[in-house]
Amino acid sequence: LTPEDREKEGKPLLKVVMRTWLPAGDTLFYMITIHLPSPVMAQKYRAEMLYEGPGDDVCCMGIKNCDAEAPLMMYVSKMVPTTDKGRFYAFGRVFSGKVGCGQKV
Repeated sequence: LTPEDREKEGKPLLKVVMRTWLPAGDTLFYMITIHLPSPVMAQKYRAEMLYEGPGDDVCCMGIKNCDAEAPLMMYVSKMVPTTDKGRFYAFGRVFSGKVGCGQKV
């Protein structure tokens, strides 16, 4: 610990000690990369849970293969209003296809 950190008390000191002793960001990143499947591998068996249509149509096959040339299939998790009336920023995950800035979806 730095001399400045050693002067801290209570919760601020605990935070510094824990951050130094167990860096959560690096630890979580390591665990995710080692134990979770890649999106390409996971999509093959998750597509049926993500898509309600037939399993053999173009959209489902695009999700299964993470195909950038397939139709756009995106899960929007958050919509944030812009200063322009009636417009939103959409945050989400693209399962297939391509999306660009300013594209209407």
